[in-house]
Amino acid sequence: MTPRIVRTNDILRYARDASPLDETLDGYLNYYFVTSSPDSSLPRIQLERGINAPANVHASDGKRRPVVALRSSPWKAGHATNPWYDEFDLNRGHVRYYGDHKPDTRGPLGSTAGNKALLEAWPLYASSGIHDRLLAPPLLLFRSETVERDGQSLVKGHVRFCGVGIIQRLEHVVQKDETKGRSFPNLALDVAVVDISDRGDAIDMRWIDDRRTAKLDSLQANRYAPLSWSRWVREGHQALPRVRRSGVPAPGRNS
Repeated sequence: MTPRIVRTNDILRYARDASPLDETLDGYLNYYFVTSSPDSSLPRIQLERGINAPANVHASDGKRRPVVALRSSPWKAGHATNPWYDEFDLNRGHVRYYGDHKPDTRGPLGSTAGNKALLEAWPLYASSGIHDRLLAPPLLLFRSETVERDGQSLVKGHVRFCGVGIIQRLEHVVQKDETKGRSFPNLALDVAVVDISDRGDAIDMRWIDDRRTAKLDSLQANRYAPLSWSRWVREGHQALPRVRRSGVPAPGRNS
């Protein structure tokens, strides 16, 4: 497989009808070129929702979620469809991210697809066992980005890659929808953004390809993982101060 590299702070063009064969689109790295499996045999990893969790893989060492892609849309924050405000502080390697329960969601906390995936992942992250941590899905972090193109400000169709995250803490919280004055339950995550400087502040998406391949066990599927991720798998949460990202260079040109 040929490496498909995405760097922290790269802005990617996200278009539903984009071909995964085109490396760039409208002058930006094509999201589907980066995230689609090489032979396009696997379903696309979408970013249509805030929390996007591909189907589980059943490998020889157990069931694993290959990855969870989190998307934050600052331009929606405070509105009825997204009444919460996510916090991204990459300089300190920290993201505060809220789940997908909304004021009008029916059912208990965890009845939405995104929150359900996070609740399933949390015990793997919190576990003291290496085998469980091997199964934990990496979090790929994205933020919607407003770009200027052809004299227009476009708030949709572009995302900034913000790195790889580990769930450090998961909380049940009560939030308030200021537009309707109603309170509602939700999940809140404290995410440690890991240092990927050993890979040139980038990740090789063959890592995610491998995690989506059932014939590989979870240890084999981490052969392209960043060193910080592998260290966390070995040592657990005590390694977070040593693997957390600290300091972010100014956003550069797109790849």
